[in-house]
Amino acid sequence: MKKVNIVIGRFQPFTKGHLKCVETAWDMLNVPTVICMMNTKDDKVDERKPFPSSLLLPLYNEAFKKDERIEGVILVASADIVKIGEACKAEGYEICSWTCGTDRYDDYKKMSEKYGEKAGLTDDFQVIEVKRSDEDISATKVRQALLDDDKKIFDQMTPFGTLSQHLKGDKSVYEVLKKQINMVMNK
Repeated sequence: MKKVNIVIGRFQPFTKGHLKCVETAWDMLNVPTVICMMNTKDDKVDERKPFPSSLLLPLYNEAFKKDERIEGVILVASADIVKIGEACKAEGYEICSWTCGTDRYDDYKKMSEKYGEKAGLTDDFQVIEVKRSDEDISATKVRQALLDDDKKIFDQMTPFGTLSQHLKGDKSVYEVLKKQINMVMNK
């Protein structure tokens, strides 16, 4: 079993704040992160969740494939640590840490203490708090930048320019997400 950190969320879209969680685990523990993306079904998209997982999963896997700090992306139904532990175990991973923002830290710590054994967390498991700031974490602001066609703000708040500017078919992450959000918002 490979020891990994986890980061859980909808990633609507993935921001530099999410990447800060990955970087923190890498710097502290020298372990890669498995991105545990809560599934957003195609028929459940809305203005807060405009990107279905069927679009994001291949997009993120392509964008992150050259980043050694990110082991991969898996779909999960919720932030249920037991089910996430089972999903990770099925992929050959053992969870040694969970990084999250300040707003989630207390809840995730309690959950891991209560269900850690059932979830198969390592004996040295820890929840790692990453301080949040609006400059780098606001997925809401990123979605607004897409709607405003403001690539500069998008690039400032997401890691896609540095991780993978272009995807297969010579499309950028920005173009793919902009097209999707405009379709959901009927623009």
